Amino acid sequence: MATTKVSYQNIAVKYGIFVGIAHILFFLLMGLLGLLDVIELSFISAIFLIIGILVAISKYKSMHGSVGYFSGLGIGATTGVVSSALLAVFLMIYLNLFDETYLNNLQASALFPDGLSKLWLFILTIVYGTIPGFFIGFIAMQWFKRADHSMPERV
Repeated sequence: MATTKVSYQNIAVKYGIFVGIAHILFFLLMGLLGLLDVIELSFISAIFLIIGILVAISKYKSMHGSVGYFSGLGIGATTGVVSSALLAVFLMIYLNLFDETYLNNLQASALFPDGLSKLWLFILTIVYGTIPGFFIGFIAMQWFKRADHSMPERV
């Protein structure tokens, strides 16, 4: 298989699925430990997004020899969209089938508005993954745009 035929979108979707699964597993682990009431802990899952984007950009660069700046930004944003969309779909299934009181917990926290509906939760979940994904890709590309990934020498 020729590695040049693998687009940044394919890699970003693949790692977005991995990150989305990690988000869901973390959510389920929080549920098993009885920590779903502590909404702030859910932001720890941002670590999964950071790692997923870094690995995806690194994989793309190793397959192609270099990574264009906009490809890196695209990988970050696409990974964020895919992972957060998976989480948003899971949250809708969770709310509708298992525990609708979770939405009340979100409304009670200062991080979400009082009138939070399922639709707004779905939209906010995707937005809260896409925008950070873009910024993580932007920050990561400061490193990955270099051909050698090394730190500059001191003069």
